[in-house]
Amino acid sequence: MRLELQMELLKPEIDIDYRRIIISYLKFALEHCEGGRFFEKFYKNRDNIVKDYCFSTVFSKPRFTKEKIYFDKNEMKIIFSCSDRNRTGLIFQTAFLAIQHMKFPLANENHMILRKIIQKKEVLITESVVYFQTILGNGLCVREHNRETNRDTFITCEDKEFSEKAETIIKNQLQMVGFYKNQYKDIKVEPIDCKKIVVKHYGIFIDSTIGVLKISGNMNALQYLYQSGLGSHHSSGFGAVNVIRQGEDE
Repeated sequence: MRLELQMELLKPEIDIDYRRIIISYLKFALEHCEGGRFFEKFYKNRDNIVKDYCFSTVFSKPRFTKEKIYFDKNEMKIIFSCSDRNRTGLIFQTAFLAIQHMKFPLANENHMILRKIIQKKEVLITESVVYFQTILGNGLCVREHNRETNRDTFITCEDKEFSEKAETIIKNQLQMVGFYKNQYKDIKVEPIDCKKIVVKHYGIFIDSTIGVLKISGNMNALQYLYQSGLGSHHSSGFGAVNVIRQGEDE
């Protein structure tokens, strides 16, 4: 399921570290859905629950400063996409309906209100090779964590090991949600027209990759990645993609 949430803001501005705001908004929606009974399905203390959704935030003519993003209209869009394998779409659609027209407070005496929910048409993956493009305001995050030092390294298209590391991250993601090895072992990632960007996320700066990626593999796995997002932090505002083409050139 893919939904477009049309948001109205009191002021046409938001904190530069806005992904954490959207995550709080998703939690807010779940808390107001049927008494919050689905909240722990996605967020439970600090447990590392693998989530099968992603989101991207789109602003109108954004102007970026060190602390804030300003836009030319008192509105923005949240593109929310998820797999329907575990009824995630139905749960979140119900949750969003529950908080429609409710104020969600923001910093600097600002607030945002969900005014309209539009269900978007999804693409059916019918080929084993798909050209994906990161959605505007999004990027592919490839994180490598060192347990000994407890430090993260972020790999981008500028690094020679990008494809290898991205494939490992995506294979692990598919394995953790129940795909069989023969469904993810042949995943290949190739950057086609990409560049590195740096974004602020929970107070730290993260390197990520935007642009066109050629990904090949099992069609069911590719469908899942398209719907749920791919890579590290895919449920935190990274890894959301659109399909621009399927199949190899003849």
